[in-house]
Amino acid sequence: MNLILWLALAGVPAQSAPLDLATLEAQALQRHPAIRAAAAEVDAAKARAKQAGAWVNPVIGASADELRPREQPSGVFGGFIQQTIPLGGKLSAAKGVAASQVGEAEARLAESRQRVLFDVRQRYYALVVAEERLSVAKELAALAARTVEMTRQLINVGIADRPDQLGADAEAARMQARLAEAQTFRLAAWQRLGAAIADPALAPQPLAQSVSEALPVLDRADTLARVLAESGAVASADGALAVQKSLVTSEKAAVRPDLFVRGDAGGNRERADGRAIGPQFGVEAGVSIPLFNRNQGGIASATSLAIGAAASAEAVRLDVTAAFASAFAEYESARALAESYRAEILPKARLAYELHLAKYQEMVAAYPPVLQSERSLFSMTEDYLAALDRAWTAVSALRTAMAVR
Repeated sequence: MNLILWLALAGVPAQSAPLDLATLEAQALQRHPAIRAAAAEVDAAKARAKQAGAWVNPVIGASADELRPREQPSGVFGGFIQQTIPLGGKLSAAKGVAASQVGEAEARLAESRQRVLFDVRQRYYALVVAEERLSVAKELAALAARTVEMTRQLINVGIADRPDQLGADAEAARMQARLAEAQTFRLAAWQRLGAAIADPALAPQPLAQSVSEALPVLDRADTLARVLAESGAVASADGALAVQKSLVTSEKAAVRPDLFVRGDAGGNRERADGRAIGPQFGVEAGVSIPLFNRNQGGIASATSLAIGAAASAEAVRLDVTAAFASAFAEYESARALAESYRAEILPKARLAYELHLAKYQEMVAAYPPVLQSERSLFSMTEDYLAALDRAWTAVSALRTAMAVR
C-alpha cells in the first residue's frame, strides 16, 4: 500500500513556490544588462587605476661620437640610458584621480542597481494590482451573467420585461469587455516585469503577494534622511565632485619640475701614447623649469569645473528633496485613499449592491437600482486599485532611495 501511494505521489509534479519579490530582485541584479554595463565601467576604471602613477619608461640607445673616417682608429662608441623622474607628487596625484574615478564608477553602478530594483518593485506591485483587477473583473462578469439569467427567469413569470433584459444583457457585455481588457493589461504587466528582470519569457504564475497586504507606514523625517544618505543620484554627484577635486590637485602638480637623469658608457678608440683611451663613462642630470608654461589655464579650468561640480551636487540634493516631497505626498494621499476604500467605501458599496440584487430577486424592486449599484461597485473598485497602484509605486521609490533628476 505504501509503495502504491509513493508511486502515485511521485507521478504528481511538485508545484513551484509563489513568485516573491526577493527572488525577482536577486535575478534582476544578476542578469540585467544595465548593471553588467555599469559593472564593466567599474572594472575599466580599476584597470586604469592600476596603470595610473606608473613611471615613464626609460630610454635606452646607442651613441657614436667624434667620428673621423680619415683618421684610424677614432670615435667614441657606447650606449646610454635616460630616465625621467616625476617630482612634485605627480604620480600620487595621478593615482588620486584614478581612485576617484573608480569611486565615481562604483557610485554609477549603485545608481544603476537602484534603478533596476525600483523598476522590479514597481512592476511587481503593478502586477499584483493587475492580477486583482482581473479577479474583480471575473467576479463582476459572473455577477452580470447571473443577473442576465435571473432576469430571463423573471420575464418568464411576468415580473420583468424586455427593457430589463436588454439592460442586463448590455451590462453583461460591458463586463465581458472589461474582463478582456483586464486580461490584456495583466499580460502586459507580466511582460513588463519580465523585461525588468531581464527575462522576457517570464510566464504568468502565482504571486506571493496580494493586495490584501497592508501598506507600510513610513515616517517622513526618517525616510528623507535615508533617501539622501542612500540615493544613487546623490552618490554619483558626489563622485563627480571628487573626480574634479582630484583633477585640480593633478593640474597643480603638473607645474612642478621633473628630474631628467642620463648615464653613458662607451669605449674611446682614439689613441694616446700608442694606446686606445678605452672605456669612458658619463652622467647628466637636469630639471624642467616652469618658466614659460605654469599651467595657469589648466589649473583655472579644473578649479572652475570643481566649483561647478560642487554646485551640481548641491542641486542634486535639492532635486532629491523635491522628488521626495512629491513621492511622499503621493504615498500619504494614496495610502489614505486606499485605506478608506478598503475599510469603508467598498464594503458599503458591495452591501448596497447585494441588497438591491436581493430585492430584485424577491421581485420587490426594479432592475435599474441593481444596475446602478453594480456600476458604482465596479467604479469604486477601480478607484481602490488605482490608489493601491499609486501607493505601492511611491513606496517602491521611497524604499529604493530613488529620485528622478
